[in-house]
Amino acid sequence: MIPSGKRQDPSVGKRFPFRMSHVSRQVRGFLVTPHWHDHLEFIKIVEGRVTVTLDNQTFTAERDDILYINSRQVHAIAAHPDVPAQVKGMIFDRLFVTNLLEGFETRHIYSLFVQANRVCNPIRRNDPLWETLNRELELADDEYKRKEICYEMTIKSCIYRMLTTLMRSYAKQLPSLEKDEVSLRPALQYIEEKFAERLSLEEVSRLISRSPSRFSRLFKEVTGLTFTDYLAATRINMAKQMLVTGQWTITEIAEKTGFCNVHYFGKVFKEAAGLSPLQFRNEALRKGFLE
Repeated sequence: MIPSGKRQDPSVGKRFPFRMSHVSRQVRGFLVTPHWHDHLEFIKIVEGRVTVTLDNQTFTAERDDILYINSRQVHAIAAHPDVPAQVKGMIFDRLFVTNLLEGFETRHIYSLFVQANRVCNPIRRNDPLWETLNRELELADDEYKRKEICYEMTIKSCIYRMLTTLMRSYAKQLPSLEKDEVSLRPALQYIEEKFAERLSLEEVSRLISRSPSRFSRLFKEVTGLTFTDYLAATRINMAKQMLVTGQWTITEIAEKTGFCNVHYFGKVFKEAAGLSPLQFRNEALRKGFLE
């Protein structure tokens, strides 16, 4: 379901889909005008006292409070009249970390977490989560400002620690995985093993004894992506890992990751990564690490 309100596509960059922002200027009383996006975001109140609207909730947040904005949540921050206020935002693509998540359970919990809206906002200084979130947010902000060599790696580690903190807290709220969610596991594992082959929705849906239409709905509910998008993301992530090893040509990588030809591979890869496969390989090798 598409949320109401204005959608924004923040300029987080495709090569490194992350951005920090600092906002003190008000627009019609708003520090952050009402909008939504597919990205994940952390916002810290740096100064003042503000009114936050998050979907259908409205509450007050004060200095040092941290907000977690989930994908597709409508949010806005209004300053109080005649009270100076400032916020900083940390925004990144929700698929930013999925290619490095280890293990089915972790990926599964992450998918559920991104779809759920169970984080209690605001996260205040006396909350057990606050210290870790604040420390990593400030470190990421400092790294983003200085942009020293390998700053991207440090920022990724910050995001991992922040999300791990939230996901562990979220997992404790789940007495057990729902039956339908567990039933999808064979399909996800099959995709990971057979991603280079020609996979069809009908074929994979039979693995869990679901009709293609029921499987499509269940798959989107659990992963947040359509079957086609999930398969494409899996192939692109594997292609990224193969590109930087230098062991295969781009044509060979296209074949090994399930793309019908090298031209189509190049088109899909550039749409996802913002660079051609060759540009991605050269950039990653120049920096000495995988983006």
